[in-house]
Amino acid sequence: MAPDESLPAPGDPINSAPTTKQDLVLLKEELLQAITTRVTDLIQPMQVQLAELAKDLRDTSKIAENTAELTLSLQDDVKTLRSTDQHLNSRITSLENRWRMLNLKFRGIAEGMEEEAKVQVLLDLSSETLDKRRSLRLFANKLFKANIRFRWSPTSDLHVYRNGLLHQASDSASGKTLLAALGLNLTEDEERALLSL
Repeated sequence: MAPDESLPAPGDPINSAPTTKQDLVLLKEELLQAITTRVTDLIQPMQVQLAELAKDLRDTSKIAENTAELTLSLQDDVKTLRSTDQHLNSRITSLENRWRMLNLKFRGIAEGMEEEAKVQVLLDLSSETLDKRRSLRLFANKLFKANIRFRWSPTSDLHVYRNGLLHQASDSASGKTLLAALGLNLTEDEERALLSL
């Protein structure tokens, strides 16, 4: 490698002319220019990367907002579908029960003895209705013992009319509310029996 001619060789006396203020200013300007160029060269790719990162961040933010909106919309749709499903199941059960009420089953009557036999009409209810009535049996018994008239709705809710108001129970919580509205309370044994259902 050839030695740089602008640098003095080892052992040569350094430039005999003294360094002036103007030489220092020029050296300073050259150094500043070199540093500025080097820093600019280093910063430019970083600025490009920062701009790309900022754009990616904005895009990600938009995607997150859209995802949040879609999630909320889907949650609303799910709530609506669940409500509709519950309503339709209730209507199906009601229709099944009304249809079954028209079905008469005759038991214990021998052929040809129909006119002499006493006929007992039994309701043919769906298993869902029977399960629901079983879950409300405790409340129905309590009403019966208190001589409070009630009826079963086609959807197997308990209905009681008092002072022009309809009180109804479709589950344990509404059953307790119904009893409280009628001035009745469950005993401790009845509460335990209700928990075991």
